[in-house]
Amino acid sequence: MNNGINRISVYGDSILKGAVTGTDSGHLFDIIEDTSLDLAQRVLGFDLNNQSVFGSVASKTLRRLKKDIEKGVCGDLAILESGGNDCDYSWSDVCETPGQVHEPRTPLAEFEQLMQEMIDSCRAAKVTPVIMTMPPLVADWWFEHIAEGHDREIIMNEVNGNPHKLYLSHERYNLHLVDLALKNNVQIVDMRRLMLDQPDYRKYMCRDGIHPNPDGYKLMSELWIKALPELKKEF
Repeated sequence: MNNGINRISVYGDSILKGAVTGTDSGHLFDIIEDTSLDLAQRVLGFDLNNQSVFGSVASKTLRRLKKDIEKGVCGDLAILESGGNDCDYSWSDVCETPGQVHEPRTPLAEFEQLMQEMIDSCRAAKVTPVIMTMPPLVADWWFEHIAEGHDREIIMNEVNGNPHKLYLSHERYNLHLVDLALKNNVQIVDMRRLMLDQPDYRKYMCRDGIHPNPDGYKLMSELWIKALPELKKEF
């Protein structure tokens, strides 16, 4: 690309891995070939090192980033994508100990600290960090997905009778992620805004309410194709 960004590494979870759910395969999830970044790569021609992993939280993402930094394989740009699993809960634990106070998988202060360390690690290695925001939840679909296989009444009590609480938790982590990027002057690719700007973003989401569907990944790729050539290479 004309901005000098030729190799891009990706450190995220199932969304940038290209996971879809609710297919006829019988699997918990499937990984599609046409991920958002694979589609963008075919147009823009950059070298892609995608280290995204299904179910990853920020602590695991940081470890993969540091390993690649030690190997010197990150390249020019590191896309950092986390939060969706961090703000979620262990619903099995919630159902085993109802009525107790339960923390998200990664408490917010720890999440911010881990993301800060990712940013600092990138810059220390002269790799430009870029943060991708979290595509929005479809809260009622996500609630139904969680309730399946768990005690529905306990899950409903945990969200105070309002599944929209799940969206608010997701939104809270995303707002802190954006704030962290702004404080550190880190460039943002705003997938959340992209989705919310659609007349009905649900048509781009799987029925689990948290993963984009193939049309959603295609929509995301259009933003990558526009945004990546406009990013500033810091080093």
